Parts: sequence; C-alpha cells; structure tokens
Amino acid sequence: MTVNQSARNVRLLIGGADYTPCLISFQGSDSHLDQSGLITFTGQILLGKALGFNQPLDDRKSPSSFCRGKTVTLDIADTSGSLRRHPRGTLRLLTPKYDSEKQQLTLEVGDLITLLNFKEPTDPDKADNKTSVSQSATSVITKLLDEAGIDNFSGTLPDTLYNYPLNLSGSYLQSVGKLLYANNRVGWIDNQERFRISTVNVKSTQSLVSLVVGKNELWYRRLSGAESPCEKVKCVGTQMVTREIELDSIITTEQYGSPAIIDPEFSGLIIINKTTETQKWDEHVRGASRREGIFTIKSEVEKPWGLIVPRVFWDKVNSPPIFRLYLGEIRTEESIFEDAESGGKLVQKITTFNTEKSQYLAEIEEARPDFIIGSFLGLFQTKIITETFTYNPKEVLLNKVTETKEIAVIVLNGGDENWDDWLEIPEFLVTSEYKYEEWKEIDKYTWQYENYTLKPLIKTEGGTTVEYPDDAETRSKQKLGLVYDSAEKRRSNSGQETPPAAERRPTNTRIEENPIEYTARFEDPCSGNFKQRERTYNVEFLAGIQIPYAQFVISSGDSRANDQLKAIAQREGRLLRGRWQGQEMAGAIPNSLLGGYEPLFGVNVTEYDGTGQNYLADGCSWVVTAQKALWSCDGIWVGQSQSAIPVRGSIVITATTLTINGAIVPDAVITSDGNAVVGNVTITPDGNTIINGVTLPPDGSVVIPGAVTLPYTEIEPIPGGMALGVEFTSYPYLLTTTYAQIELGMGIGTQWSSGFVLPCGLGQGVQFTGDFISATWEDFTWDGIDESAWNAMQSSPTWESAVWEGDDWDRIL
Repeated sequence: MTVNQSARNVRLLIGGADYTPCLISFQGSDSHLDQSGLITFTGQILLGKALGFNQPLDDRKSPSSFCRGKTVTLDIADTSGSLRRHPRGTLRLLTPKYDSEKQQLTLEVGDLITLLNFKEPTDPDKADNKTSVSQSATSVITKLLDEAGIDNFSGTLPDTLYNYPLNLSGSYLQSVGKLLYANNRVGWIDNQERFRISTVNVKSTQSLVSLVVGKNELWYRRLSGAESPCEKVKCVGTQMVTREIELDSIITTEQYGSPAIIDPEFSGLIIINKTTETQKWDEHVRGASRREGIFTIKSEVEKPWGLIVPRVFWDKVNSPPIFRLYLGEIRTEESIFEDAESGGKLVQKITTFNTEKSQYLAEIEEARPDFIIGSFLGLFQTKIITETFTYNPKEVLLNKVTETKEIAVIVLNGGDENWDDWLEIPEFLVTSEYKYEEWKEIDKYTWQYENYTLKPLIKTEGGTTVEYPDDAETRSKQKLGLVYDSAEKRRSNSGQETPPAAERRPTNTRIEENPIEYTARFEDPCSGNFKQRERTYNVEFLAGIQIPYAQFVISSGDSRANDQLKAIAQREGRLLRGRWQGQEMAGAIPNSLLGGYEPLFGVNVTEYDGTGQNYLADGCSWVVTAQKALWSCDGIWVGQSQSAIPVRGSIVITATTLTINGAIVPDAVITSDGNAVVGNVTITPDGNTIINGVTLPPDGSVVIPGAVTLPYTEIEPIPGGMALGVEFTSYPYLLTTTYAQIELGMGIGTQWSSGFVLPCGLGQGVQFTGDFISATWEDFTWDGIDESAWNAMQSSPTWESAVWEGDDWDRIL
C-alpha cells in the first residue's frame, strides 16, 4: 500500500478574505444515498494562529468575518501543481466556535442545501400545486427551488405530470428531494455552487477513479453494518386518478302520496311532486383573456293541478283536472364565477322564480270576483333574488348584498289591501327586501359581523296597523316604500363570526385514489428457502392519470406511475445487494475527481489477484491538511469487471477504432471530429478524457470497464392475460322444435420464473345445444371450432392484458 500523501498547495478563502496561512485541517462527508432525494455535505474547518496573520480568529472580536452564510472556497493543487477547486470546495459558513485555550477557531460548514434547508413556506399555496391543472415536476421543482433561494441549477429534470393537488410538507428543499426521489433522481451542490440533478443508475460501470490494491489505495476493506439483501423488494404508492365529470345533467325525482289530500273520496297512490333539475355550465370570454363561468341550475316543479290552483278558481274550469300533473314553478339559479386565474370565486348569484299566476291572484279573486278578466292560469315571473359578494385581496369575504324583488301584488297580499280601489292588477317588480352583511377583522383572532335589513313598510312589524291614504296609488307607494327593519352586530374570538369560505367555480374532474405496487425480484447463486424477508418502500408523488368521462375501468398496469415504482424498486434492491458486499476504500484525491466529481462516481479496483471490481462511491469523506488531500467512501459493489482498460499510454484513434496500448476498445464510437466515445467518456486524439464536460489528462485514473458480471439476477415479470368469449344464437319465435346454441371459450396463460421464463397455456371449450325441455352436453377442443364460428365470435369478447397482482378484480367484475 503506497499512497502519494505529499504536501499540496491549498488556498482557503472565507468571504473573499485569504485564511490559507491559518488552515490546520479541512474534513467533511457527503450524506449517503437514501429516500430523501438529496445528497448534502457538512464538515469542519480548523484554523489556528499563524505568523504574520493579523486578522483575529475570535468570532467575538471580528463577528462580521464569520457570519452565517459567508462563502467558503477551498482550492488544492493537482499533480501538475495548478490550483483546482476541491470537489466539495464551495461551501457556506454555518457556525463558528473559538477555543480560547488553544487559540483555534472551528468553523462548521455545509453546502447550499444544508444552509437553506430551514426555509419553510409561510403560505402553503406557494409550495403546492393546489389545482387539478396539469403541472410538470420540472415546473414544481423550479418553483420550490426559487422559493428556497436557489436559481442556479442544471441537470435532467423529471417530466412527470401532476394533475392533482400536491400536499407538500416540510421545507422547500425537502419537498424538492421527495419529488426527485419519486422520479429516481438525486439533487446535490457542485463545486461551482450549482444545484445539480442526476439520474440514479446503480448498475453504472463507468469509472472515474482507478485503484490498484497494494499500490495507490489507503485502505480497502469489507464494508460492515450493511442491511441484508432480500429476494423481493416491493414499492407501493397511490396513483391519483383524475376522472372527468359531466357537469351538464338532467335529474328527475318523483314523490308519491295519497290523492285524498286533494279529494277525500279517492284513495291509492299518485305523483304529488315531480322535480326536473337541469344543470349546465357555460364559460364566456370577457376582455382579452378573462373567462367568466356561469353555472345554471333550473328546477321545474310539477304537482297535481288541484295542489297548485287554489280552490277559489275550480268553479271557473269545466271538469278541473285536479289529479293531472301541472307545471307550477320554474326556479332558475345562475351562479357567476370569476376566471380561474383570479381564484374562481363566486361573485354573484341570481335566482329567478316563475310561479303559477292563480296562486297570487287568489286573494283578489276572493275579495273581488269580477276584477280578474282573462286567463288566470300560467307561469309569471314573480321573484328575483340577487346576491353580490365582495372579497379582499386575500380572497376573504368582506361583504354580501342580497336584494330581493317581487311583484307588488304578492307584497301587498296579506296586508288588508282594498282591491276595490285598483283599476288593474299591480304585476310590476318592487324591492321586497334589501340586506347588507359585513365582516371585519378586529385582530388576528377576533372577527366582527354586522348587518342591517330594509323592507317595505307593509312587511315590517306594525306595518298593517298604519293608517294609509284612500288613494290606491298613494297608498301603494307608502306601503311599498323601504324602511329600516332590523340590524345586529356580533363579535367573537372563537371563530363563530369568521366569514364563510368563498364558494368556488365547480370543477369538471373528481380525484380518486388507486393503490398500485411493483415488486422487483432478485436471485443469487445461493439456493434454498432461507431468504430474508421482503422489503417494502412507500413512494409519494406518483404521476397521475386522466380518465375520460365515459371510461369506468382503470387499467394502470402500463403507466408512468408504474414506471416510477419499478425504477425505485430496482434501485433499492440493487443498493441492498451492492452495500451488502461493498467495500470501504480510500486514497489520494486524483485529478479526475477535481473536475469530474458527482455523487455515486465509479471506482475500478484491481485486487491482489488481478481481479477487477466495480463500485459506486457512496457517502464520500474528504480530508485536506498541509500534508495530504485524501478521499474515502463506502463502495457499492456493482460487479466483477473483466479486461478493464485504464486511459493512459499509447492511445490511437482511427476512422473506425480506438486502440489503447495495442488493445482495441470494443463499442467505441468514432465521431466526425475524430474523438472516440465509450459510454459517457469522450477520448480525444491527444489522449485526454472528457467526463461531464470536464477535460482530464491521460493519467490512468479514468478506466473503461470491460464486461461486468453482476452478482445477482434480476427477474423481469411478464404480464399475463385471460380472455373469455361467449356467443348466443337464438330464435324469437317457435316454428318447429327450436334450438338455442351456445359456444363458450376460455384461455388462461401463466409463467414460471427462475432465472428464465417458461410460458404455459391452457385452453378449454364447451358447446351445448338443446330445446326448451332438455339439453345435451358435449366436450370439444379448440381445433374443433370451424372458421365461421371464430369469425362470428370476433365482435363479442373483450381482451385486456393486466398484471395479476395489480388488478382490482372485485371492481372490474
């Protein structure tokens, strides 16, 4: 074991000030890959008193020098002596702690995620996708990062669509991590302080660092404390189903009762009330982009004629149809909503009543039978109620105005009106009530509610005792004039006077929950039934699906949500096996890490016997002092590598091949500019390698892996299917002895999996014929069905493939 730990030049800047002479040590660690979806870094920098350095290290004496959030940068020299940014060399100061006895300052440092992870939404609407309008995970993550204070990010963001409200919790960055984990990605901060997003590939064999045991490793030993692997890894989650709703509808309800309520001489049951309700949704464009919505509910009420028309008019009709259904009222309610971008709140509601004329003419008919000339039957607009709502900028209801208008004859009815003075029936609209309601926020916990009501004088208390003029016109003006009727004011700090929530425009979708799961299966060379228990992982924020209005059965076996569960199940299963047989390793920081570092970078290790092993570096730790610059990690074992090729020595690129030290590299693609591309590594004609956009020298740290043998076998489940077909042929009339013929068929498919797949099938068929008294049965095989029978059955059966474990058979059946 020989590791180059020779002194390296370093440079440490804190808030732009040079503290290099004071640097004693720098050390820190990356977090391990887990379900948080983020890899963070925390560490310590130890500073001591140095000759010629006059700045105080005591944070009490120089508090502005060590404020939380100060930028900390660390550069180290590469093998050529040039200063390069350390892989974790752009950090933020978290907390300082000065030791007076040792005269040393310890700085707790972390990356930008660690610094900003405390930020939580004060307004939940800022973090959530509250509507059912589809938003991509990219837009949601971008919004959350912006709220957290991160605007510099790169990488492949997930394109998953969320068409349902997201209930995010915790800090902004925690929510970002949950979304990234659900899409098999991880977020981290690079040494330029960019938020980077990477796809997690636990099977990657591309190496960024090469170690030779006994030559350039500091240690190489078996990883301890890892969780045991298992045969099955199950991921479960909830797929949100957005089902379209038809807002336009017609609903009819009927109520039955005894006809004796109309005429005691009759008995039995008749329809005494029939209501037909029609709902309709319309959108109207107002201005350049505003879309105002109107939801209309129209109710038509039919009752027996004898329950609608007052008895005073029965004698005026020859043979009155007292039991026949008769349209007695049409009530139309129009709710006007603002556009969705403004919140979709209800701004006005107008309710119109058209009622049977004979009902309000009954009093006049009794007082003056000769007054009504012409038809006394038919619908007439008798009442209009207009409700108007006003909100503050926070969408809290401030006031509500309700104005009710009715025809004057209805208002005057019941008020001892002398109808002999009238020349015509007053069927014009007048205001019969005006009500104003207001809510005021007194303080954070207290609300005040007050209202007042205006009514016509004749409708107020004592209004019938007033002496009115004899002139009908003057008298009606006095009776119908609005006066103060009542008012009240209430205050509460217990929530009783809180303004009601705003009514929102109706949605044309309904959200349902569909539980789904995916099981990844792994097999290794160890046989027997002594397998570990299965592991179950719960995955949030799965992609939703849209179901059209006419579709009832959910078929989710092949959806984006299932793909998410599959990726996570395979990832967690591979991590369990890779960590179980992983290795701890350490070495000096090579040039390749200074430019190409990213979490889970590949490490190729050549062991004592020459065997090549591939690992992914997890939970890296870093140490920098004046004498050394080291890295270490928990290596996740990917598999055994054959014929790995370090990129160094004689490198020749022709028009068709890449040769390194005389060996032709398989699968190399030669580009038009003369470069060779192998996997995610680009090799230039001068021997340099380019990884993640960073150019590295041909020093052998980058290794092109050969064929990698995995230590386990992943079993891919293949969906099975079942089909049932039925055909009936019958005759509707009897000429002679008539037969009914029925043909039935059933097919079943299944499989066995044990490192290989063996499909199996079974077919059964039956046919029976018979007359209406007896039946005969006989067995037959599929080959016995002629071509005409098959052609006749093609339109009957429904075929559908499904994953057996994921289908809700009770609901389908």
